[in-house]
Amino acid sequence: GTRGGRDQFSWDKVKDDKDRECYLGHSLMAPIGRWQKGRDLLWYTKNKQDSSEEEVRRQRQLEIQAIKEAEADALSEAL
Repeated sequence: GTRGGRDQFSWDKVKDDKDRECYLGHSLMAPIGRWQKGRDLLWYTKNKQDSSEEEVRRQRQLEIQAIKEAEADALSEAL
């Protein structure tokens, strides 16, 4: 086997263990109970629409910066 018994570990076994609360992450990786069935337990890790709006804002700022640089180059060439 591997060091620490990693090849023998299974979250399915943790579900049935009497000391399942002692395992770090047991509520997400080995959920039991009616309220957890069919629910997205990792909802807080999903991307929000706010982050996509921030990405659009960042892209817009980059475009504006590129336009200003192009205008500055054209102005310096004209002078």
